[in-house]
Amino acid sequence: MAFQPKYGYYPSNLDLEKFCIKNNLPANKVVRILNLFIRKPLGQEDSRGITLNSKILRRSVGDIYKKILECLLVNGVIENTVGYEIGNHSREYQLADEYYYAENVGKHLIEISLTNKALDYRNKERIILKFIEDYNKPRSQRTVDLPIQIFDEDYKNLIKWFKNGNLTIDSKKAFSKINELNIKEKEPHKYLHYLAIVNIFEEKDYHLKSDLNHRLYSSITNLPKFLRGCLRYDGEELIGIDVSNTQPLLLSIICDYDYLEELYVSSNIDVRPRMLVKFLKHLKTSPSDLKEYKKMVESGNLYESFIDIDPKFDRSIIKENLIKIINDKGINGTKEKKLIRNALKNRFPTIAMLLEVLKSIDHRFASWTLMTKETQLFLFEFVQNFYLNQAHYNIPIFTIHDCFITTKSNVDLLENEIKNFFLENYKVKIPLKREYY
Repeated sequence: MAFQPKYGYYPSNLDLEKFCIKNNLPANKVVRILNLFIRKPLGQEDSRGITLNSKILRRSVGDIYKKILECLLVNGVIENTVGYEIGNHSREYQLADEYYYAENVGKHLIEISLTNKALDYRNKERIILKFIEDYNKPRSQRTVDLPIQIFDEDYKNLIKWFKNGNLTIDSKKAFSKINELNIKEKEPHKYLHYLAIVNIFEEKDYHLKSDLNHRLYSSITNLPKFLRGCLRYDGEELIGIDVSNTQPLLLSIICDYDYLEELYVSSNIDVRPRMLVKFLKHLKTSPSDLKEYKKMVESGNLYESFIDIDPKFDRSIIKENLIKIINDKGINGTKEKKLIRNALKNRFPTIAMLLEVLKSIDHRFASWTLMTKETQLFLFEFVQNFYLNQAHYNIPIFTIHDCFITTKSNVDLLENEIKNFFLENYKVKIPLKREYY
């Protein structure tokens, strides 16, 4: 569940009122669909065309989505670029040129408030019961979002900094940046999105949600780095504290007997039992390669330690391929992946074994486990511990997964607190670097 935005966006040169009257369509539902072309679905941000999932559309606007799409097509607002093919791909759509190259965005209220409080209460009650039922299923079968009541409580220490009104954006500076980088010409598929997201911060119409791995997504998550420098909290600029080589670091932390056993018993991972038992016995021997791996990760030199594999390799090649190896199905599609995967097995066999165990039934459990652990450590354990100290009550923290963002005057304190927390609780010297926007 989430804090849903009040407004949706559409190309400013579309006469929304005229279009809706002509086609007898509700404006709020039309805008809900057009908003998908402005603020692209996750994973489709870098393309002009988007695929639209019928289940999501039906959940968002009801069965009327079919009529809306048909009217948008007939009236030349959108175009169908790729047809539907069973088992292969969904239909793909894009804004027609006239609207794709619009100068600005319009906005329209899409939030509908229930006036029947009794009905609203019953709906919320049903959602919670459905969530509990879903949560008792194995991780791979869960589909239900976190109910808003639980979301509010779990993320309260991070939500409050959006709700208090002190987060602002320098719109003039933001628009100047967009023009300076010539986004309209160089990245037209992102131009209207950037205009819309600036307006979101102007209106304080933030969108916050969590996924099935409990990761928090907010309007800051979707804000490109070049626009983060336009944000202010209580008039003060923001600075990020980024955790270095996060996924390799998390692998070293979850490589723990008790933690893996607990995950298996609670059905949060589904792996081959014999492989897990064998690996847990291996961990009992305190393997020396795991100790060496942890040293490399904490020093921030893990990627550099693989450069000697091939004279053509640099840090960026190692990083790109090692992240793929951590999350993939175990198939070597390139020479680079094959060399690095083999080096990982030879140099750090315990980590290679851990990945084999996590992927033994479904390769996605590797990334799911790491993302869940990231959230547990960064968003829940650290943030909750930080605010137990009353002296920290007025220090804002915003997060972008493995990056903590705060005001310039508080960045030193926050960085020291992060280091101390992980050293005291996990015996980890967490590698950090600052992000200046």
